[in-house]
Amino acid sequence: MNSQKLVSNRKKLKLVILDANFYWAEQLFSAYSDYADILLLRPVDFRTFKKRYGSYFVDLKPRQINEGVWEQKICCPPGWLFHYWFLTESFLTYTIQKFQGNNPLIFVFSYPYYHTLARKLKSYSIYYNIDDYRYYWMGRETQTLEIEKLAINCANLTLCTANYRALYLKKVYPLEANQITHIPHGCSPKFMVEQPLSKPKSLPVELRSYSRPLVGYIGALNYRFDFHYLAKVAKQISDVTIVLGGSPPQPSDGSPEWFQGVEALRSLSNIHFLGRVTHERVGEYLQSFDVLLMPYSQCNFNLNACPMKLWDYMGTSLPIVANDVVPEVNLWNDIILVSKNPKEFAKNIRFALANPDWKSQQRWEVAQDHTWKKQAQKLHYQLEERKWLSQQSV
Repeated sequence: MNSQKLVSNRKKLKLVILDANFYWAEQLFSAYSDYADILLLRPVDFRTFKKRYGSYFVDLKPRQINEGVWEQKICCPPGWLFHYWFLTESFLTYTIQKFQGNNPLIFVFSYPYYHTLARKLKSYSIYYNIDDYRYYWMGRETQTLEIEKLAINCANLTLCTANYRALYLKKVYPLEANQITHIPHGCSPKFMVEQPLSKPKSLPVELRSYSRPLVGYIGALNYRFDFHYLAKVAKQISDVTIVLGGSPPQPSDGSPEWFQGVEALRSLSNIHFLGRVTHERVGEYLQSFDVLLMPYSQCNFNLNACPMKLWDYMGTSLPIVANDVVPEVNLWNDIILVSKNPKEFAKNIRFALANPDWKSQQRWEVAQDHTWKKQAQKLHYQLEERKWLSQQSV
């Protein structure tokens, strides 16, 4: 079946994602609305729910938020995932089947513990793997590995956002290797430039008191960020302004040793912490930096994850300097300046400042081919190759 025919029959195919609380899950599967009606299910523990939405409630039916896209927010009681899963599962099964009606269904589940729903729904299922989940629920590490094996076994497709993770799962589960694939995160259009930049855009008003050259990072400033590493870099380029945007790092965000790196960095005169930057303005900031930085720490998360930062940066076309600890970043070392150590990192920043349009056209072209819509198309083509869509559509 070709894409045009599927679009014309779009309402005969439903896709439900459990859950869509992660930004990338929402973006990828919302972009799939060219091919199906989408339901984004958002179950959240009641405490987080109140903090996020301001009250306690359950959407009794899906609420349309865009053409072809609905969402349903669900305030969950304590223990809903483990102790009372039998109740949660029944409610979610009813909700999904009501949205599905008599239509074919793609059920996407983002945590391995949701796999029992896939078995109940008896639909085409996708296990959307974004990380090594062993450490998400402390005390359940062994159990989570066992459950993930069941999830991969029952899913028609395991979709990994990181290539390292896909290769690892293929090695561990060779019988399911043909059903395990890799599609990285996408570029958000609001952060992208219309044409490659030969130089950065003007600084936001909040940054105009800082002198250029100005290099920076906007994102999470927690244990995944290597402050010790960046401090060693910053000392070698004391004439370069380094700005870090994100919620101020706290001692609870990492180990005591990690936080010593935070304090070491704060003591340097060319380092400036900007505080939180709203999502709406991230693109404005990124497009104004001379060089974009990715100094990540060695940790399990960075090993198995696909950094959104990579794609936020790629869409600006501006030079990117990274260290070499994230396998997903290293895949792009032909258009990103990947560094083996702080000395090389500092040297690469100097090179990028002296050559602002180095590989900018190539980065921009890669970004154009990795928008969320393009990633959704790649998923669609993979489903077509597996013949499921042609078998289910009428």
